[in-house]
Order: sequence, then structure tokens, then C-alpha cells
Amino acid sequence: MEQRVEQRKKEMQLSDPYLDLRKLSGYSSLSVSTLRGYIKKGTLMYYKVKGKILVRKSHFDEWMKRFEVNRKEDLDDLV
Repeated sequence: MEQRVEQRKKEMQLSDPYLDLRKLSGYSSLSVSTLRGYIKKGTLMYYKVKGKILVRKSHFDEWMKRFEVNRKEDLDDLV
């Protein structure tokens, strides 16, 4: 039973990693400075460990949903 619990914890860590800003920038195509700006504004949740900023991938993905564009009017503005 304990082995299953530990295995599940490891699986969760791999599927929902903590990303530093450089890796998060690569994942999201947003610049590190843009990400820092959102953190500074207090809109993007983060962790700070020994001076290193980390963002949980699942938290970032959830945060990004607020920027989703699905209205036709918004799409027309892009074209």
C-alpha cells in the first residue's frame, strides 16, 4: 500500500512539476520579464525557494484560462 502511495506521488510530481521562470517561459512562449511582471502585480501565484521563483505548471495553466479568447469579435480583431 505504501509503495502505491509513493508511486502516485512521483507520478503527480512528473505530471505537475514546478517550473522556474526560464522553463516556464519556454513552455508558455512568454518572456521571463513578462512573467516577472505578472508575479510582481500579484496575479500569478508562485513559490520562492532560496531566492528561486517557481511556478506549478497546473497553477499556470489555470491562470492562463483567464486569457482565453473564444468570441468571434475578438478573433475578427486579430485578422
